[in-house]
Amino acid sequence: MKNSVKKIISMMLVACMVLTFALSASAAFEGFGGSLFRALSYSNIFSAEKSGTDANVKPENIYDRTFDAVGFAKIFSLKNQNGEEEETESGDRPASSIYKRVVVLGVDGGGTFFKDTPTPNIDRIFANGAITYEAITSTPSISAQCWGSLLHGVTPEFHMLTNSVSSPFPMDSLFPSYFRVVRDAFPDAELASFNNWSVINTGIIEDEIGVYKDNASDDAKVTELVLNYLDDHDPTLLFVHFDSCDGAGHSSGYGSEKHLKQVTTVDGYIGQIYDKMAEKKLLDDTLFIVVPDHGGTPGGSHGGDSEAEMKIMVAIAGKTVQKGTIGEMEIRDIASIVTYALNLEQPETWTSRVPSGVFKGVEAGERPVYEFPENIRYKNQGQPTPLKDSGKYITDFFNAEEIIGYITLDGETKVDVGDYDAEQRDKLYYVDGYYGQAASMDDGYVKLRYIPNSDSFSVSLWLNTRGIGGDPAIVSNKNWNDGRTQGFVLSLRTSDIKFNLGNGNARMDAEFPLPSDYQNGWTHVILIVDRENNVVKLSYDFGEPISVEIPDSLKSCSFNGVTNSINFGQDGTGSYEPLPATLDDIIVFDKALTADDIAALKEYYQAER
Repeated sequence: MKNSVKKIISMMLVACMVLTFALSASAAFEGFGGSLFRALSYSNIFSAEKSGTDANVKPENIYDRTFDAVGFAKIFSLKNQNGEEEETESGDRPASSIYKRVVVLGVDGGGTFFKDTPTPNIDRIFANGAITYEAITSTPSISAQCWGSLLHGVTPEFHMLTNSVSSPFPMDSLFPSYFRVVRDAFPDAELASFNNWSVINTGIIEDEIGVYKDNASDDAKVTELVLNYLDDHDPTLLFVHFDSCDGAGHSSGYGSEKHLKQVTTVDGYIGQIYDKMAEKKLLDDTLFIVVPDHGGTPGGSHGGDSEAEMKIMVAIAGKTVQKGTIGEMEIRDIASIVTYALNLEQPETWTSRVPSGVFKGVEAGERPVYEFPENIRYKNQGQPTPLKDSGKYITDFFNAEEIIGYITLDGETKVDVGDYDAEQRDKLYYVDGYYGQAASMDDGYVKLRYIPNSDSFSVSLWLNTRGIGGDPAIVSNKNWNDGRTQGFVLSLRTSDIKFNLGNGNARMDAEFPLPSDYQNGWTHVILIVDRENNVVKLSYDFGEPISVEIPDSLKSCSFNGVTNSINFGQDGTGSYEPLPATLDDIIVFDKALTADDIAALKEYYQAER
């Protein structure tokens, strides 16, 4: 009997101990778990967005959800001193390996030229840090595409940023910047961004997340703004952009004496910011990074895929940084390095990872792969344009005589089918297209030497854009500074595509609302000009065209404009605002396409979603 009583008492004591431990753990979670929970749940929120469920609707028992280190496992693995992978139950790390702040100093146009000119400050700051001159930037090697990858952890085909961006980065994007990730985890953290190129603040870093933003017209003034800010603030994230090296590269050539001299000058600004942080005793818990967005050629250009344009230096210093050379790395991996340093899990939509050779004991894991959900617009087919004689070429669906010009944009602007010539104007950047390659129209356009006169014609093309704030031309032959001028234009706007026709006095305007999800992938656009029935039609994604009647004042109007051609990516003058979009597979037909023709195009593109 006594033994039974003792057993019961012992069991009660054990139960009390377990309960006490559980309550203590719960209290600890309430104290520490707010930020931790937000950080760990971040990728689950994005999983909801990605799968089409409502990410804003929380489960009734949200704290019953279980989280693990799946996101971390994709981007790095921890190894002990013997080189063996360490097992952890929850992905926890020692507090000593976690940073309080991360500073990223961006040097536009710096490439790998730091090694070709004196940089005493970079030399001393990163004497015990990790560095590489073999990191690869994004394609095309243009500023917005590259800074977008650095900040959003994905390649340009996902973040869809271009130099022409004029509207804030969407808050509902599947690809948040690391600023937004940190804000979600730490609601009260100070976040700051200072830029010589204001587009980063106005269009690449989100607007509604409480980031202190300031811009200045030259690097010295940017540095002064940063130094003054650090006198009174301790930011968790600080991003600084210097632009003068890129300016010198464009004007005198990348690697020229003037360009290298400017790299040395910017090195001095970097030293001033580092020394200010030392003065404020902030360096012990700071991860300090210097990284350019791209390099450039001796001729003063960038945007291509040569080593001079694509290779960049990355230099990293901090308390847990491994001295030596960073392993294989791309510019988008900066986002993973930032979130890892702050002990945050990255969104599952990011395709970045922590490279080997950055942090002690951390080896790169397999690079994450993200694919758009099946119901999200049209996506790159991952296959070349069908070949002639394949039985799947465009002339297997249409008579060659019906085609004025077929321009595949597979690395060039030649006409593959048709009797009219096409040429590239200024600079085009070739990227992955719906089929094969496509052309990013940031700095150039395509001119097709075709005059519509009073004939019916149709234009078919693929469009990929994140949206804009102006009204640049998709296709045009008129001076778009005045809607009454002779000719026509199909222009891209924030939520619609606008058609305009003028004869010098009268004008017509018609707006065709874009699909609500057009920013999430490729949109197929067909413009139909039917002169026999005096209507203009527009079709999205092979759907039934929307028809607008040409008014009486313009029914006899010629569609000729100010040039003996039609331009894609510009108006007829070639000097209007650039088109912040990628175009693919331009086809101009010498007739008004019918419903059967649209169905044939859909079959040609195998356009099932």
